[in-house]
Amino acid sequence: MLALTAMGSIGLSAQEPLSLNDVVARAATYVETFVDDLSTVVMEEEYRQTYTHWGRYQNDRIVLRSEFLLVRIGGNGAWMGFRDIFEINGRRIRDRQDRLAALFLTDTTDALTQALHIAEESSRHNVGSTNRTTNVPTHALFYLHPTNTRRFRFAKNREGCNKEPTAWQVRFEEIEYPTLTRGFEGLSLRSTGFFCLDPMSGRVIATELELHHPAVGDGRPAVDMEARVEFALEAKLNLWVPYEMQETYFEHGRGTALSTAQYRNYRQFDVTVSENVDPEERSDGPD
Repeated sequence: MLALTAMGSIGLSAQEPLSLNDVVARAATYVETFVDDLSTVVMEEEYRQTYTHWGRYQNDRIVLRSEFLLVRIGGNGAWMGFRDIFEINGRRIRDRQDRLAALFLTDTTDALTQALHIAEESSRHNVGSTNRTTNVPTHALFYLHPTNTRRFRFAKNREGCNKEPTAWQVRFEEIEYPTLTRGFEGLSLRSTGFFCLDPMSGRVIATELELHHPAVGDGRPAVDMEARVEFALEAKLNLWVPYEMQETYFEHGRGTALSTAQYRNYRQFDVTVSENVDPEERSDGPD
């Protein structure tokens, strides 16, 4: 018994601790599966936005209710998030009919073009002077896709995040150009931030994204953007899904936009898209 105990102790001590590379690789594998699973789900989003004009007493406020859908694009693992508004400040602007999902389920050749048009129309309702398409809860996850992790420098910040004591908080910093997120006229925007990861499964518990857009000559101010997204288990579907997104857009010398989006009413269906679209051709940053 003494000999067996000693051998067991040696075996345990010989087990190497997880490395940062191990955890990032597990997270990358998790993201691939996550996107496959989530691209079969449509969800309802309640998006509350407030814009404070500096030097004014009245703020701009809006509450948007939308259908949100994640769609895989082409064969390179990329995806896009689409938002289709059906209610503004409690006023219905159309019937709820899962319009985005219906586009792709019919397998029409121009489904993606129509969805992009719907998403662009929806983005016009954002308050503040910063145009943006990064305000989807899955944006930062693209950085963890296996084809993109080489573009980032990762560092373990600490253990314990998002109320999970064994989770790892991992800082990321984009180091390759052109960057994955673009701004005005295709300007590269270097991404930094944090992932909260389960080190054993690679599950993404939360993301925190930071971007800076410099001022440009046509009067657009410099903008600092921060976005935090939390994920939760949806028991009915047995899937981890976006739960809440919080954003801040600090426009230098102009104002601040604060937003909170919450997600619910998850429904599952099946969607595939074969169009060959490169998401890097679109301007995905705050511009």
